[in-house]
Order: sequence, then structure tokens, then C-alpha cells
Amino acid sequence: MKKRVLLLFSILPLIIGYLFASFHAVLVTNTAPAFNLQNIAPGDMVTISNGGDIYQLTTTNSKQIIHGQNLIEPVMAGGNIIAVAKTINYASLLLYDQSGNKIKTLFNGNTGTVDTMHWVTDPAVNPAQDRIAYVSDKDRQQTNVPDNALYVLNLSDGTSTNIANPDPYSGGIAHPVFNPVNGNVLLYDYYQYDSKTLAPYSTIEEYSKDTGFTTTLTFENKNAYQESFSPDGKTLLFLGRNSDMNTVTLYRADFTDTGLMNVQTLASGDFAFPVFSNMKNRIYFLQSEENKGYNLMEATMQKGKLNNIGPVISGYQLAGNSSFMVTKMK
Repeated sequence: MKKRVLLLFSILPLIIGYLFASFHAVLVTNTAPAFNLQNIAPGDMVTISNGGDIYQLTTTNSKQIIHGQNLIEPVMAGGNIIAVAKTINYASLLLYDQSGNKIKTLFNGNTGTVDTMHWVTDPAVNPAQDRIAYVSDKDRQQTNVPDNALYVLNLSDGTSTNIANPDPYSGGIAHPVFNPVNGNVLLYDYYQYDSKTLAPYSTIEEYSKDTGFTTTLTFENKNAYQESFSPDGKTLLFLGRNSDMNTVTLYRADFTDTGLMNVQTLASGDFAFPVFSNMKNRIYFLQSEENKGYNLMEATMQKGKLNNIGPVISGYQLAGNSSFMVTKMK
């Protein structure tokens, strides 16, 4: 699962909803990062980008997988690494092996003409690791809508299927995530504007490949986004923006056939991208370091609260536009 919070990127379209949708994090440093591996849960492998390089962390070891390729948003697929290569005018989706060798380009945003170049972001891999969900503005010349739509790429034949289109000029769609035990269920963040106040907000939507239908899981009052499944697919973490728009609330809910049940508040603050560990009741998330950036944190969920919060990264801050993911160590 890709586990991919709230910095804004000057290189992305200046549409407020899309900016809300597009926070990710990259370590800001010119030297090798120091990791607190004791805060990685046993059995977890954390894949993270640092200054365009890709690292993999376990509780006993850290290693650099890819160097000097300017990559962000890494995800694992079939033992290989898929990541986004972002430039000033476009982004591409690339496939690498575990030795850091580029295998092929899955999506090329460089059309050769500035006016028609494309963005791609937020890759997420299905449980079978043969399909990738991603968001892109690649069809904007045909639709005349500049915001990101949702697609699923078949890794076997290279074909992409349009899953959902954006509400025009709202900021579009972001952060797709597959159910880890049912690859036909895909959640995503849908950005839109209140018809009366024109205030932006987001909802979490559920798409079923089996039925072709989309169901809204949250509503405007939650202003929800950045959802994450537990490894068994039964629980969801997600964020909801608070009324001050500077802090968020972290929620935990049961994921059921009839929607989200037993929604609980875990914490409120300035953090993002909550992700489940493979160890029960442990999670990872990004947390603000005041005005210094963000850090990757690990915590335990106990009695509806976060406890034993500890940093995974030592002496560095997070800012910019990358992300991390958590998979089960083999």
C-alpha cells in the first residue's frame, strides 16, 4: 500500500483545492539522513525519498536503493520500485529494479511542448501488484478541465482506464489507495467547492470495480482526506481539516460494506499521511516540527489515543513534495 500532508508546491497549478490535495514530504538536507531505526516496528519496511534518493528502512537496517534520480513518491510493485520524476513543467512515472536500474517509463509527461505537458502523481499499487492507480491532468486538452482525474494503469499491457473525473476547477482528485484485501475497491480524495460559500472541501470516495459505482464515505463537515487502510482492510485512518484550516483531526473508523462505522478521534494537530504499521495498533504519520518542517513519526494507538510517539528521522526536517510507504518485510 502506498502511504502516502500540507506543504504547497509552487510548481503545481495554483488552484486552492489541488494545493490542499498535494502535500507530500521530502527530507531537506545536503548530507545523508540519520534514521532512528528503533522506531520502525518489527516486520515493517518503510520506503522513503530523501532529496530525490530512495531509502528503505527496517528496524535493523537502512539502505539507499536509488541515488541521483530526483525521484519522489516511491511505491513497491512486484519487488520493483515505481516513483515519480518531477520537473518544473511535467512529471513522469518510472519503474526501477531493486538495484536502482531504470527498467522503463510507465507514463511520460514530457510531450515536447510546454503547453501540452502533463502531470502525474500519487501512484498506488493494488494487492496483486499488477495495477497502479494514479492521478493526472493528461486529458485536459480533450476535457478542457485542468484538474487531475483518476486512472488505473494495467502493468501487463500498459493501458490506462479512466476511473473518475474531477469537479471542474476544484482542485481535482488525489491520493488513491486500494483496499489491501480487495483490489477491486479503490478509495480517493475528491475536492470540490461549496455551492453557496465557494469554500473548498474534500470527501473520501469509494469506487468498486465490481459494480462500477462510487460511494461517498465522508461528508462536507469532516472535510476528509488522506485515508489509509489497515493491513486486514477492516479499519481506516483519515484526516479531517479543522475550521482554522491550519490543523487537522486524525480519525480511526471501521470500514464496512455499508460505509464507515464507529468513527473515533485519535488526535488533533499539524500532521499528515497517517499510515498503518503491519504491527497491530501501531501507525506512522508526518508531524509538524513547528516552523522547521515535518518529521516522520511512529506511535501506538491505545484506548483511542496516540501514545509512545517517536521520530523515525533524526536531526532533519521534512518539506517539499515526496512521500513514504509502509510494506511488510519479506
